[in-house]
Amino acid sequence: MSTNTASSNILVVGNGPSAAAIDFRRLPQDVRFMRMTNFFFEEKYYAGKRVDYYTDYIKRLDNQYFNIRNLNERGEYDVNMQNIYITVMFEQNYHFPTVKLATPLIQQNPAIAEFRCFYEYYYGQYIPTGIAAIALAASLGFEQVYLTGFEFLSNPADHYYRINAPVYNSIFSELLNTKKSYDSTSGNEAVPQKHPVEMSIKFLELLKREFLTTRFLSVTESSSITRHVGLAPLIYEYPWYVPEDKPANYLRDWLPLPDSMPSRKVSKPANI
Repeated sequence: MSTNTASSNILVVGNGPSAAAIDFRRLPQDVRFMRMTNFFFEEKYYAGKRVDYYTDYIKRLDNQYFNIRNLNERGEYDVNMQNIYITVMFEQNYHFPTVKLATPLIQQNPAIAEFRCFYEYYYGQYIPTGIAAIALAASLGFEQVYLTGFEFLSNPADHYYRINAPVYNSIFSELLNTKKSYDSTSGNEAVPQKHPVEMSIKFLELLKREFLTTRFLSVTESSSITRHVGLAPLIYEYPWYVPEDKPANYLRDWLPLPDSMPSRKVSKPANI
C-alpha cells in the first residue's frame, strides 16, 4: 500500500451515465474519490462534495485549474488541490506548481508504457482520460479500485449531466459535434478513432494482468465496465450515502478566464 493514501479503497468516477447510479451499499465508507474533467456539471452530488483526487489533460489545464480552484472558493466542492494529476504532460508546468504528472507515474510499469507508445505511434490512438485514471489509481497503490461512469465512449457526448454551457461549448464545439465513436470518413480515407473502445478494453485487461494484487470492481450494475471487472459484493444492507441536491446557482459552465490574466499562453520561463 502506497504511503500517500490513507485508505486502500478508491472510487474512480467516470462521466458516463452510470455515474448517476452509484450503489453505495457496495462501497466501504473509508473510500477515497477520484473525479475528472467536467464532473462539476452534474446536477446532484452523486458522489458527494469531497474530491480527493482530480485528473484531466493538458489542453484544458489553464481553464480547468481556474474552475476547480473557484469550486473550492464557492464552497461547492472540497477538492484537494495537492492531488491534481494531468494525464498528458511530461514536464512540470511553472504556472501550476502543485499539479502532478500522471504519465511518468503510470509508465513506471514497462508494459503499460509500451502499450501506450505503441498505439499512439502506429495508430494515432490515445488512452482516454477516464481509463488512464484507472491506471493512475492502481499506480498510486490503492488495493481496491472501484469504478462507475465508464461506458467506453460509445458516444463521447453521452454523460450523466446535460451540457448547456456556452463558454465550454465555444471552446469544444468541434468535439461536441463529433460523430458517435469518432467513426467518420472523408472521401475514401477513413479517419482513425482517437479513443477506440477495443483499445480501451485491451488496456483495462492489461491493467488487470499487471496489477495482480489490485481488485478492480464496478459499483454500478448498469455500467458496461461491469462485464469486464465484475460487480463489487454488497457490504451494507442500505446505502450509506444518498445523492444530495446542489445549490440553485451551482457552476455548470467553464468560468471565463480573467481579463487581468497577464498571458493566456501557458509557458515556462527560460530560467526555470
